[in-house]
Order: sequence, then structure tokens, then C-alpha cells
Amino acid sequence: MNNRLLFIDTETGGLDPHKHSLLTIGVVVWDEKLGELYSDEYAVFSDTYTITKSALRINHFNEELHREKAISSKEIVRKFHEIKSNYFQEYNAIPLAGHNTTFDIQFLKQLFISGGRSFERLFSHRVVDTYSIIKYLSDCHIIPHTVNSSAKAFEYFNITVDGRHTALGDARATMQLYYKAIKLLTSNAIG
Repeated sequence: MNNRLLFIDTETGGLDPHKHSLLTIGVVVWDEKLGELYSDEYAVFSDTYTITKSALRINHFNEELHREKAISSKEIVRKFHEIKSNYFQEYNAIPLAGHNTTFDIQFLKQLFISGGRSFERLFSHRVVDTYSIIKYLSDCHIIPHTVNSSAKAFEYFNITVDGRHTALGDARATMQLYYKAIKLLTSNAIG
């Protein structure tokens, strides 16, 4: 079994990847023994940004600042290929992880389509989702049922999010959540 994951998080202009803009992508390469090996946040360039009012309230998108660091879809796809060659060269495909990961993956797939590349050739179809993990812990009565969101899980596990509702901040916090859930389960198994 491979011991590395690529934690991802996205900030978007809404809930529909076919209609709303992908704004930023946070990536964190995590190794079971070494911890965080690499992290970055990519601002996605677009000619126009489609953002709902509710998304704007959450992510406080500033188009002028965003455009200063935004890069093309093709450049972001290239960066993912660099991550593969630098950290996952022995893997058939990069295993992704996150919180409610399906949401982020739908936006990433659209990015790859716009960059003219195949998402499925680079990323594994197997995904780790911390939502499922906290749901499992709750159903097993290891953690309270009230821990039912990322915010409540971060609070329960004493994770300070540096940059809440930024893609990189949330990707790092999710990586910590995953690690702390592993520690909780292994301490319960031993104790």
C-alpha cells in the first residue's frame, strides 16, 4: 500500500462546476512517515469569473488581487504533472484526499478539460474523504454525533486553520484532521 496522499481543496464561485468559476486550488503532499512534503495554492485564470453572492460571502474573492497571481489551466495541469513526477513517481496515479472531495474533483475535472488534458490518466479513482472518516467515527461512538462538518471536526480535534476558506488553509487543516483521526483510532486500538 502506498503511503502518500495529495490533499486538495478548492475555492469556487458556486456549487456548479459547469457554471461557476474555479478560483483557487490548494494542494498538500502528505507522507505517512514524513508528514507534509509540499504545499501550494494555485489561483486559476479566467477571462471572466462567475461567482454567486453566497460564495462571495464565504471566500471574499477580490478579482484584482486574484488576477495578479492567476495562472492558466494548462499551467496548473503542468504543476500537477510536476507533483506526480516529484512525489508520486512510483504510483500508477495520484491518490487524492480531502473533505467532501467529490465536490473538489468535479471542479478539477472541468479544469483539466479546459487545459486539454485527461484527469483520469493522472489521478486515481480511489479517494480518501475525511467527511466519511468523521461520519464513521461518529457512528462508532468514538466521537460525538455533533461533529458533523469540517468546522466542527477542526474544533473537536483542536486544529487551528491558518486561512479558513482559503484553498491552502483548508487543505492543510484537512490533512491534519486525517492524521489526528488516524492517531485517535490507533490509540483506541491499543488502549
